[in-house]
Amino acid sequence: GRQYTPKNYEFLVDYWRDNLKTDNDAKFEKNYTLHIDNIAPQVSWGTNPGMTCDVTELIPSPEDFAKGDQNQKKGAEKALEYMNLKSGIPITEIKINRVFIGSCTNARLEDLIEASKVVKGRKVFPNVKAMVVPGSQMVKKQAEDLGLDKIFIDANFEWRESGCSMCLGMNPDILSPGERCASTSNRNFEGRQGTGGRTHLVSPVMAAAAAISGHFVDVRDMDLN
Repeated sequence: GRQYTPKNYEFLVDYWRDNLKTDNDAKFEKNYTLHIDNIAPQVSWGTNPGMTCDVTELIPSPEDFAKGDQNQKKGAEKALEYMNLKSGIPITEIKINRVFIGSCTNARLEDLIEASKVVKGRKVFPNVKAMVVPGSQMVKKQAEDLGLDKIFIDANFEWRESGCSMCLGMNPDILSPGERCASTSNRNFEGRQGTGGRTHLVSPVMAAAAAISGHFVDVRDMDLN
């Protein structure tokens, strides 16, 4: 609860920023510079979080994915078979049956706010079942205070109580064999969301966009004004 969170957080952040830093004359074995401006939204195609590519790309071949590693190649072949996918298929051609916006990693208030911008004024694609499971009771209340629940419900999402839910296939919140889910959870191994279920890891806004479209799309191409 709130009473257990750190006190004087802003003061501590300033202190850490000013004091927990590298000496000016420090030397490093390697320096990395990452340019993230052009990173596209990611969609997983396999059965671990590393089997992921840009939404604008094609599903890679096991050979291209493995880069000479035979164990990786075998893993990719097995993953494609389980996911019933083939190399060379555009990510945007993958149709989905279910959408899960939830889990402790991607159901914060800010996640729900951004996802609501995607679905506002739109409807979930026919025959797609979509649900939102806030990350905590506090997040649920904050979201409802902002009217986010009404936005999702109006778009034909289920607005659920907080909990693990479909993140790990708890209680009735499971995929049927062969069902394909756009999920904001953090793992996508075989059977994670139900025996034979196929999980694609995406961000909250990408999950929302898939719910509206019925397949994966680049959310950057949507008019969110």
